[in-house]
Amino acid sequence: MSKRTKESERAEWPGDGPLSRVELQLALLLRRAERTGAIRAGHTPTLERSGYLLLQVLSAEGSLGINALAERQGLDASTVTRQVVSLEKAGFARRSRDPRDGRAVQVEATPSGEAQLGRERTRRSAMYDQILADWSPAERALLAGLLERLNQDLDAFRRDPDD
Repeated sequence: MSKRTKESERAEWPGDGPLSRVELQLALLLRRAERTGAIRAGHTPTLERSGYLLLQVLSAEGSLGINALAERQGLDASTVTRQVVSLEKAGFARRSRDPRDGRAVQVEATPSGEAQLGRERTRRSAMYDQILADWSPAERALLAGLLERLNQDLDAFRRDPDD
């Protein structure tokens, strides 16, 4: 994660400097990405973003406790619990007692949840394939790499904002 001085921050705000452009473009990206997914596809997704991300983790890592899921998502355990309850009601996840510690709860994706995750991945990939149709493979790879790096830096900042 890059370090900035207060002086460099002031030099770029307000105005057209790179940090101002990044901030604005990220705000627009987040809003447009949410709207585009449902509107362009002509439906409201069965799987909300929060559930999609939780199922991604469960699919990749297998059964996890609430606290481990919360840590992976950078969220409070109570927030993750509400999201898990929603997934459970939809039949996409199930909770069970941890066999090593009967007080703890483990969460796993159900076969229905895995299938819905697969459908959602396919739908989202097809949408971004259309959006990025005019981008070269190198541009797509560059975008993917930069987004991965940004997400890693955001996670690092969240863990230690004073650095």
